[in-house]
Amino acid sequence: MITNKKQKLQVTIFLIISSFIAAHLCLWVLPNIFSVLNAQLLDKIFLFRANTKSLQQDYDDSIVHIDLNNNTIQQLESFYLNRSYHARVIRNLAKMNVSAQLYDFIFAARISDQEDNALIEATADAGDVYFGMAFELLRGENPSSVDSGQSEQLEYLSRNKWEVKIQGDPRGFYLGVNPLITFPTLASAAKGLGYLNMKPDPDGVTRRLPLLVRYREAFYPSFSFRAICDYLNVDPDSIVVKPGESITLKDARRPGETGGRDIVIPIDHERNMLINFIGPWERMKHYNFVDIYRASDDQDVMEIWKEELSGKIALVSQVSTGSQDIGLVPTDNNFPLSGVHANAIHTILTESFVKELSNLEMLFIELSLMLLILLLSLRFSSLSFAIGTLAVTGGYTCLAAFSLVYTNVVLHFVRPVLMAIYALISILVANAIESAFLYGETKKAKELAERDLEIGRQIQAGFLPETLPSLPGWEIATQFKPARQVAGDFYDVFTLDEGEKVAIVMGDVCDKGVGAALFMALFRSLIRVFALQGSPNPHSDQRSFHLKPNEVLQNTVMLTNNYIATTHSNDNMFATLFFGILDSKSGLLTYINGGQEPPVVIGVHGIKATLSPTGPAVGMLPDLDFSTQEIQLEHNDILFTFTDGVTDAQSETGEFFTKERLLDVLVEPAVSAEAFLGRITDQIQRHITGVEQYDDLTMLAIKRKKHF
Repeated sequence: MITNKKQKLQVTIFLIISSFIAAHLCLWVLPNIFSVLNAQLLDKIFLFRANTKSLQQDYDDSIVHIDLNNNTIQQLESFYLNRSYHARVIRNLAKMNVSAQLYDFIFAARISDQEDNALIEATADAGDVYFGMAFELLRGENPSSVDSGQSEQLEYLSRNKWEVKIQGDPRGFYLGVNPLITFPTLASAAKGLGYLNMKPDPDGVTRRLPLLVRYREAFYPSFSFRAICDYLNVDPDSIVVKPGESITLKDARRPGETGGRDIVIPIDHERNMLINFIGPWERMKHYNFVDIYRASDDQDVMEIWKEELSGKIALVSQVSTGSQDIGLVPTDNNFPLSGVHANAIHTILTESFVKELSNLEMLFIELSLMLLILLLSLRFSSLSFAIGTLAVTGGYTCLAAFSLVYTNVVLHFVRPVLMAIYALISILVANAIESAFLYGETKKAKELAERDLEIGRQIQAGFLPETLPSLPGWEIATQFKPARQVAGDFYDVFTLDEGEKVAIVMGDVCDKGVGAALFMALFRSLIRVFALQGSPNPHSDQRSFHLKPNEVLQNTVMLTNNYIATTHSNDNMFATLFFGILDSKSGLLTYINGGQEPPVVIGVHGIKATLSPTGPAVGMLPDLDFSTQEIQLEHNDILFTFTDGVTDAQSETGEFFTKERLLDVLVEPAVSAEAFLGRITDQIQRHITGVEQYDDLTMLAIKRKKHF
């Protein structure tokens, strides 16, 4: 019992510190869930900014795209454009006085003397052409891959390595192995090469670009970084690298400028630059390859193009149907690799860098947030504290969004919000327990406890589905009535595989009250997260999975079981669980029954089957075995799932409702799933008339409609 203000302060501080640690542990233990969620929230803000005209970044039209697309192929009437086409475009762009020509190509080998010589001569004459190269990018100091490369390639790389100034530990940069370069004769005629490839984030979205990569103890630049350094007249020995902090371009100046300035590029702890995408692919300026190719046919046309493109950085790339794209970026679901490099150049050229706060800076913000919640908890009642904490959390979220939109500074979204939610729930529960203990059975104690528990009930209600999926040919109905303000029973219904399958969850946590309610929220969250975490498109509201239903079931239940059994072993909490995946088209139900009351399948002629346990309760011990079973639901069949609160409902005389009485009710015909549950509820209410409900009552029915 908390007997004085000092003890209350100590307990509250302990709960807030525990919430702080728990939030950090969540991101450390489950980074593919919480870190990815944080990145996707930032993507939403990027997308919002790109789609809101008043918030769009100013576009520096020094960068233009020359696109080799489907229209190019149609107009030139050739699916294969040999190197003489590229040679002519290089010469034409040179006549147009572009500042640099970046070719998003790796001409890895010679093809024919005539074509190759034309391309080499045009490149040498232009003097401003860059081509691509590639490395296999690895992490670590001792890559397991065998480094390979032809002697001519290695000789070229040795001659063109960058000697940058490193102020700190050079380790941590990507290691490049197995180089692939534009063939050496053409590479030597070009102004330079840069590597094209990059690594997406764990969720498949490209947000970052490594500007430098280590190869054989030397550094080599990315495609975009190589060109922009030349454009800004920055030599490699004028580049200062502070690993994990910044890359500084000393005395950078655009063509025609007399005075230089230092450009400081922030990089993250993995030595990557966050790209500040200005919008979708269409936002940048685009011209057709065929128009540049044909410009030399008419001198007047050439003069017009010269006026249009003089001084520009021209990025030439293949973007026709079937060409290799980079895929997802924060502002576009289908983005070409050249667009990523163009946005990287734009970010550096405009100095509109996106900067992530350091761990120390985020620690200061998180501690300030926790201190504010501590002050709210000590000053206000539970209801006011809950409202204040939610307001503080919402205010922080708005501040983080504002910071990214208007200052390009990235604050972590998920971790501080998790801290606030954990602190809110734990302090409310502690207040509820304290209130109940101090005031006992008095009216005042009951009012205080009910008020705090009502807040807990409202929070817990948020973990149950607000609406049930609407499936053609199916009816879904539920009944949920807790014995107390908060319950240990839970259910969930959600769609998978773009709505073609539906997940059905029914569970009962051991014990009752607040402790069971907290674990109910944990079980429900883990099951939904693990079942949905295989989404291939994080920008889509529709989730899907690559695994078969039985694999999803076993993977989800195994991960949930092991997490509860290992992380919360001292709490001795577990849950009985029924988890099924129903194919809405075929009616095939695949399920795991972990010690739950056997669901019943009722057909037009009565009970067809009971779905007996296929494994033990979830969370008792790690590495338990859970097998799956299947059953076919025919038209007019009803699947009925329930918790033991139904059969254990007691009358005034202490008589249980019993499974036998329940089965008698089930065989009666029902016109709908809702009417079916309503009839059962009426029978239970008649049975317990005059007594307080003893256990949580939870039921779910799914009926396959009659086929016409």
